[in-house]
Amino acid sequence: MCVKARIASLGWLAAFGLALAGCGQKPSQDSVASPAPAKTGSKVVIALLPKLVNIDYFDACKRGATKAAEELGVTLIYDGPTEPSGSEQNKFFDTWIRQGVSAICVAPNQPKTIRRFVEKAQAQGIKVLTWDSDAPESGRDLFVNQVDEKVLGETLMDDLAAQMGEEGEWAIAIASLDAANLNTWRRHAEARAREKYPKLKLVATEVTKEDENFARQKIETLLNAYPNLKGIIAFDSNSVPGASEAVKRAGKIGQVAITGNSTPGKMRPYIKEGVLKSFYLWDPRELGELTVRLAATLVAGQPVTDGQEIPGHGRIKISDSDSKTVIMAAPIRFTKENIDHYDFGI
Repeated sequence: MCVKARIASLGWLAAFGLALAGCGQKPSQDSVASPAPAKTGSKVVIALLPKLVNIDYFDACKRGATKAAEELGVTLIYDGPTEPSGSEQNKFFDTWIRQGVSAICVAPNQPKTIRRFVEKAQAQGIKVLTWDSDAPESGRDLFVNQVDEKVLGETLMDDLAAQMGEEGEWAIAIASLDAANLNTWRRHAEARAREKYPKLKLVATEVTKEDENFARQKIETLLNAYPNLKGIIAFDSNSVPGASEAVKRAGKIGQVAITGNSTPGKMRPYIKEGVLKSFYLWDPRELGELTVRLAATLVAGQPVTDGQEIPGHGRIKISDSDSKTVIMAAPIRFTKENIDHYDFGI
């Protein structure tokens, strides 16, 4: 990697100029460690449950989690559904509770469905963290949030508005209307548009099901339905390249602005070709790594406080609005000028 992506070193907000995320109960062969037995004696076992497996974003999170587990000397179980399903996620959750792991870290697809599993786990002394996406009403012990949600949502809107000349029709592409993180970012972006950009008109919100090809098809239909469309915000790692490919195929490069959240490897060709000027992300490896380190901290009975030094990571920032939310980083704005400076392995 050309530049170490320890984003905290970039500083808050100064890091970018204008201011993604199915099955069965048994973990797959790709697990870092065998889930049975989950706990032996005093061995710490941390189970990491992504929204889905086998996509590059969460694969990168896994690499960071594996690194942290090896350095801490804990056992890591990494597994999850092959589609963004809350019910399938809950099967893994329930299995790990019965196995008696030390901590379960979940990026919930359907936040409202996990509360009973959180309560069941905590009743057995298992620490429960959310990461990447939150379930604030679940009673989780801690949320590891990759960015300040309001900052990201407003930054995306400011970026798109600037590219559109602050007027015209725009649309949203989003993997799911259930994912808490994506929709919190969306709501902040929409609120920013209403507050600051009265000449912008939101004409559609397309749900893309965490599928790049489906996203392309949806945006192609959108472009036909709204010939005057000037901008798109895509809120997840598959919707951004899907939207970019649709705009490219439609011959509307330079006519329809795109921004959103995706991974450098996937977006590099589109950035180089000028299909879009910018997109945003953080280092997903760092998210996986920090989640495991904080889970181990809680298992050890230690508090998590603002400014606390986490070995192997650095000082952490606690959200001003929630004492149980850790904010990992400021978002990075990727452009043609800087994209080759980053390599997250994705």
